[in-house]
Amino acid sequence: MKTILRLGTVGAVGVAALAFAGNALATQRLSVTQSATSLTIKVTQDATDQQPSKIQIYVPAGYTLNTSAAPGQTIGTTTGVVIARDQGNIDLPLTGDVLVADPKQHATDACSPGAQAVWILQLSVAGQTISLPVYINPTTGAETGLGSAKLSVCLAPSDTPQGSPGRSPFGAQLKSATFTVNNVFTPPAGAVRWESLWTPWGAGNGVPNVAGTVEARAFAGPGAITISGRVTNKKKRIVRLQGKVTAAGVGIAGTTVSLLLNGKARYKKTTSGSGAYSFLLQKKKGSKVTTTFFQTKVAVPERDVTATGCASPAVPPIPCVSATQGSFTATSRKVRIRI
Repeated sequence: MKTILRLGTVGAVGVAALAFAGNALATQRLSVTQSATSLTIKVTQDATDQQPSKIQIYVPAGYTLNTSAAPGQTIGTTTGVVIARDQGNIDLPLTGDVLVADPKQHATDACSPGAQAVWILQLSVAGQTISLPVYINPTTGAETGLGSAKLSVCLAPSDTPQGSPGRSPFGAQLKSATFTVNNVFTPPAGAVRWESLWTPWGAGNGVPNVAGTVEARAFAGPGAITISGRVTNKKKRIVRLQGKVTAAGVGIAGTTVSLLLNGKARYKKTTSGSGAYSFLLQKKKGSKVTTTFFQTKVAVPERDVTATGCASPAVPPIPCVSATQGSFTATSRKVRIRI
């Protein structure tokens, strides 16, 4: 049966928290990149960070989440890097697929019992296969202030004594993990803020350190580039082209804009502090009058916006330790000028 969960609008309701001390040195990061049909989530942390016992990623209001795929179906891909503590702290790359699981078979999983949907990150590493469940549930109660649904992942401790029950293989510790799912999330039209809460394991004891929980954020939204153009001096055959690069309506400073003439990239400029750009071109003296189509393109990389993006933590006193603004590419309309 087809199941579509439409995530409605929610208010800014806080989640009740006890005295969270946080981790002053934590560097956990969340990144989200989206298109009309696919969504990529990436989580990273430094080698010095403690292994997370649980990561909860909250889906912002406004998304439509389609969980109609049948168990066993491949809905995406996944990659990652773990640090093998038992093998000299080497980095091990992981690759695999995102598979749909039958939630009935995970109904009693301690990480998230009774999940509405379950995905499996089927990862291959060092000749072995690791199956990492991702649990999907609508939020309830005060948690709706963080999002309308959440994805939960639980990891095994990596620094307990070798041979300890439930220890991660190779003493594997998360460094980065990325997964892309297709035809699952339909994004809203405007800008959104993804939230995540990370609870680490206590050092060497296999007990979750609830007081060390931190928040990491990711901002995502539509990116755009505009263009307008006109002849500013007919006699000297000078053309001025200008526009602005924005993400969710906010100007993007310091990014490179490529100007295309009849479909070919010819010139580049860097945007100003407000995201604006301009080109001033002069046609060669003596050349014949022709029609030219002007267009601009931009590829904006992911940016760290912690200074402003973490100004107001979602669940005080849990500290917000990082915020990212997602990457995007955009192409302007074409401007036709005869000169």
